[in-house]
Amino acid sequence: MNRKEDKCRIEVQGEMTAERYASFTMLYVPLIGSDAAALYHTLVSIGTRNQKIRNHILIQTISKLSMENMEKSRHVLEQYLLVKTFYDAAKNSYLYQVFMPKDGNEFLRHEVFGRLYLKEMGKDVYEFNKLSFAKPYEDKSEYQEITIPFVNVLKEDWQDVQEEDFRKLKPQQDLLHHNDIPLSFNYDRFLTGLPQMVFPSSARNEKNLRIIGELATIHGIDEITMRKLVSQSMNLKTNDLNIEQLKKKVRSCKSEFHTEDNRDPYRLPPVRFLQNLQHGVEVSRSDKYLIEALISDFKMKPEVVNVLIEYVLKTKNQQFPKAYVEKVASTWVRLEIDTSEKALAQIQGEAEEKSSRRKPAQKKELPSWYHNQEEIKVDVEDFDEDELLQKMKKLRGE
Repeated sequence: MNRKEDKCRIEVQGEMTAERYASFTMLYVPLIGSDAAALYHTLVSIGTRNQKIRNHILIQTISKLSMENMEKSRHVLEQYLLVKTFYDAAKNSYLYQVFMPKDGNEFLRHEVFGRLYLKEMGKDVYEFNKLSFAKPYEDKSEYQEITIPFVNVLKEDWQDVQEEDFRKLKPQQDLLHHNDIPLSFNYDRFLTGLPQMVFPSSARNEKNLRIIGELATIHGIDEITMRKLVSQSMNLKTNDLNIEQLKKKVRSCKSEFHTEDNRDPYRLPPVRFLQNLQHGVEVSRSDKYLIEALISDFKMKPEVVNVLIEYVLKTKNQQFPKAYVEKVASTWVRLEIDTSEKALAQIQGEAEEKSSRRKPAQKKELPSWYHNQEEIKVDVEDFDEDELLQKMKKLRGE
């Protein structure tokens, strides 16, 4: 049993919404009991404050639980997937990760929790809560849209001066949700559980988050690994994210190769796509840098980059020369190729054009005797072998 003087810290994963609070009160509490509920509320409240604790004293004081009851209640919370506990024996320190309750509908549909709630609370209470947490739904199949079509309400008297003012005053586009490069990165998973001390709010600006998402999308790095790389790239004195340091960390990050079960391989992260073509061999830093440039500088979509990678390797005998890659990329950008389908069509079109340019081989007509060989007869019927031998003996003087 742990003691109140033992070191500990709390990490709260997610945010407590009104829906989750109602789920905890109406669904969890009747099953976990008041002591476990008090401990959970205490952990969430302390864990979301700026001032951090060093031991269990404050937890015990606020929850009014003995250390024995606190440990029992913690085990209950662990059974309901609300808390994970970690222990560092060398430092005699505990880490409590506190998770948000499931939404009500999800809790009632859970294979274990739903059955347990029905058993403990009865059918009537279960049915009531099922209706309480049901997602609102209205059948709109009988509705017909009667919205008038959009027309340009801007009158013809719009002046050039007004246009110039509008361009200056128009808000800048949200970099995080800029749709030039589609990102395959879960920001919620990345930020959930990432302490402010490691990645402070001042560094969580749109520019930094956008770059983090782009690097993860290009190199195929998951959110948990990216947390580690970001924490290693922080300037602790200024609380700034060193972008160049992060890029170096990402390029140096070795990914475990595994066969991708993907219906469309062109949807893979470009670095992972190239690694697949190399039969699992790690992509070189120079190739990673070139792939980054195709997306960040040439503004190419990842799926288009993958087609380009495949095309260049086939064309250049499995080489990936920078000059040729950039030449092809420039051409495709000018042709506004922004999907893998367009890129494949461009390659097919080039192949057909080259094929049509080739001169057909000249056909030489064979001599007429070649076709009439059956008509040529060799007269061998009157050939006398004994006579030939006698003539040969006379020539030799025999």
